[in-house]
Amino acid sequence: MEYTPERFVANLKRIPRQQWWAFAGVWAAGLFAHGYMLVNKLPNYDDITCLWSKDGGADFGRWALRFFRELDGSFSSPWMLGLLSLLYLAAAAMFLADVLRLESPLFCFLAGAVLAVFPTVVSAFTYMFTSDAYMFSVLAAIMGAWFAIRGGWWRLAAVGCIVFSLGLYQGFFGWTAALMIYSLLARSLADDADAKRILTAGLWHVGVLAAGLLAYFGVTWLILRIKGLRMVSYQNLDQMGRLDLRALPGQVLDAFRFFFGIAHSPSEGICTLPSLRLLLAACQWLGILLLAADILRQLRRGRWLAAALASLLAMLMPIGINIIHLMNAGNVYTLMVYPMCMIPLVFLARGEAWCARLRQAGPARRHLHALGRWACAGLAVLLIGRYAIQANEAYLCMQVNHTRRLSYWTGVLTRIRSLPEYDLWCPVVFLHGADADATLPDTWDDPQFEEIAGVLMPMHVYSDETFLSLYLGFWTEYPDPAAYENLPEVRQMPHYPDDGSVRMMEDRTVVVKF
Repeated sequence: MEYTPERFVANLKRIPRQQWWAFAGVWAAGLFAHGYMLVNKLPNYDDITCLWSKDGGADFGRWALRFFRELDGSFSSPWMLGLLSLLYLAAAAMFLADVLRLESPLFCFLAGAVLAVFPTVVSAFTYMFTSDAYMFSVLAAIMGAWFAIRGGWWRLAAVGCIVFSLGLYQGFFGWTAALMIYSLLARSLADDADAKRILTAGLWHVGVLAAGLLAYFGVTWLILRIKGLRMVSYQNLDQMGRLDLRALPGQVLDAFRFFFGIAHSPSEGICTLPSLRLLLAACQWLGILLLAADILRQLRRGRWLAAALASLLAMLMPIGINIIHLMNAGNVYTLMVYPMCMIPLVFLARGEAWCARLRQAGPARRHLHALGRWACAGLAVLLIGRYAIQANEAYLCMQVNHTRRLSYWTGVLTRIRSLPEYDLWCPVVFLHGADADATLPDTWDDPQFEEIAGVLMPMHVYSDETFLSLYLGFWTEYPDPAAYENLPEVRQMPHYPDDGSVRMMEDRTVVVKF
């Protein structure tokens, strides 16, 4: 049969409405949480240097970014890339709802909303130049799990999705692992659980994950060899794929520590406030209690093997979610911990399953069923709302920081141009001392946003020169500061903004000493 656009549209209409509710949940919550960022240009220091390009190529192991350079024009437009990012997340939510076996339109909507407001999305939007590629990496990672769960030859498609996801950004591999584990866990808690088939499926999942990783490393090695490049040491990328058995127990412990530490720790920006720690911990422990109740239910029904398998899979969930700790022994930050969003998602999935059983138990438990649904939905709404409010506050702070940067550098350029001997051809040297400029306000009015945005936002960063040319129209040569910092006359200079901190040297180079 000929596959036409009309047939494609007809197939879209056959998608279950629950998945369309998940799609809608991303858009409703995403626009509320991130609309501020989509209609303003609020660059961080990486975005400044990559305004017309996607940074990080084959030497970062992100060779698939090249496809997005061709797809989106490779310029950092927040409206365009932001909408594309939400579109990819909305598609991911549809696959996610299917993997989690969500049936209720409300719970599917809430699952999509949770996916859209999680702090990792805020972090991705601070790197707006590559946000769409990162969100497509999430989509590919979730699709990889979805294809693997379907089984058969679909596993080849799963391997392809994993390879492409890793080729865009390596931090979302935990989505694939966690969803595969959860699918097995849900099957082991079902009334018709077949432990033998679940074990077989688990072995296939392990094989798909291993094949995806090996294929990714093979493609990366081949591309690096062809281009004559080496993997950079940034974030220990050059160590990725090297398993240190001596360090493995500590890395596994870090994965568990991070998973269970949300109640009392900012945890890389995902629960920075006491209210968020309370809400996220409530989702976590209620989800654990619901899982424990389901396991006990299997034990009471005499399904010992299914109960044991479910217990094992439940213990593997924190490792699957935080597998980044095994992949990267360096700094793990907000952008890398998106799979922790599985905590409220699993809570919604198990909460819905529990409420469904109550409804089937007879009229006597109908009120308890209604109460349970209200409790699950209410907790999810509170978490979604608090995350959305936090996102807007983070973007407001970024706007304030950007305005401060513009004002600060305008003052510096005014001092430079006010020198009697200055002309347009004078080179400029910026000397940065160890101490911060005492006249500068704190970059973030609330330190929680240092982690949420995924980056620190100091005034003096490597992209200062690009910032001056892009936003203030100041372009000149910048000689090596090392040639000037030890000159006697420079060492005697006071620090900016004191009088004499901006000086013209004999070779007509302007030195600004911070």
